[in-house]
Amino acid sequence: MPDYAIFGGMLRSELEFPELVETNGSTPDWTLRIGALSPDDERTEVLHDAALSASCHVRVTRNQGRVRFIHSCTGIFEISPDGRDICFASEPGARLDVARTDLIARVLLLAAHRPGVAWMHGSAVACGGSAVAFLGQSGVGKSSMALALSRAGAIHICDDTLPIELGAPPMVWPSDHTLRLNGDTKALLANGVDAVRREADGKFILTHDMIAAQSPNDPSRSLARSPLAAIYLVVPETSPSAHAAAVTRTRLSPSSSVAAMIPHVKVGPVLPAGAAVRVLDDLAAIVDAVPVYALRVARDWGLMNQVVQQLLSWHPLGQEPAVAAETRRVS
Repeated sequence: MPDYAIFGGMLRSELEFPELVETNGSTPDWTLRIGALSPDDERTEVLHDAALSASCHVRVTRNQGRVRFIHSCTGIFEISPDGRDICFASEPGARLDVARTDLIARVLLLAAHRPGVAWMHGSAVACGGSAVAFLGQSGVGKSSMALALSRAGAIHICDDTLPIELGAPPMVWPSDHTLRLNGDTKALLANGVDAVRREADGKFILTHDMIAAQSPNDPSRSLARSPLAAIYLVVPETSPSAHAAAVTRTRLSPSSSVAAMIPHVKVGPVLPAGAAVRVLDDLAAIVDAVPVYALRVARDWGLMNQVVQQLLSWHPLGQEPAVAAETRRVS
């Protein structure tokens, strides 16, 4: 079975992942095998149940320490109690591309989740050796800004899934070394690059190697963990005034920062009730260590270069980023 680098660890898998970076190691952090699974029984606890579309839904269950991620259109992933072993039982005619996305974006998060690591929906780049993270709802431009910054010389760390390990300072892990781009972003910043695939939601999957071929980045640098310098909560400005700056930032107070980050916790809906307090404690520790800003960005592709240059003035490429003192905080 091939081994892949992901989330700062190693996945050994019977299901191939052409978009992941192959690596060599002795003991995998997670092992994925393909096989059959027995039906759930009366002891099963339902942790999460939601519709993805008119025809597909997902359910997360737990039974005697084993967690199952059940996708009606692809199959079932069962995670062992220690989180190290995963069995995949596919549905007849299942789209394996969707199953690969399930594994990377959802199942491995459940397997890898542990105290001291916050799993966020966001993107990050490294500027001058330190990470700058972007959080926000889907479609606000997190991936676009991260890719544009990497084109300007930053190192792309992660997209969509942002693992932050608590510490002094907090550290950002690499995710799966891929980017998920909307069509307009790909056309502007990665035109001519053939995607690994296009997902059901229309987004294109590209790898760090693909974007590195057109930028000065060394893709091997994206395998390292990076100290976190700042977190930006992206707020798109759809109707900026004629004299408004392309991008502005306002530092948030710690309490406002935690409240603003809660909606962007990736595994929140499937955590047991007792774990919610731990997640809040983790977020509080992160915002005590690094500044969190509301980043207001003009939603205009013509201003993207100005946005990038302003961000690089706050986080220079050639030195450790110095976070300037802010004159106003939002409570």
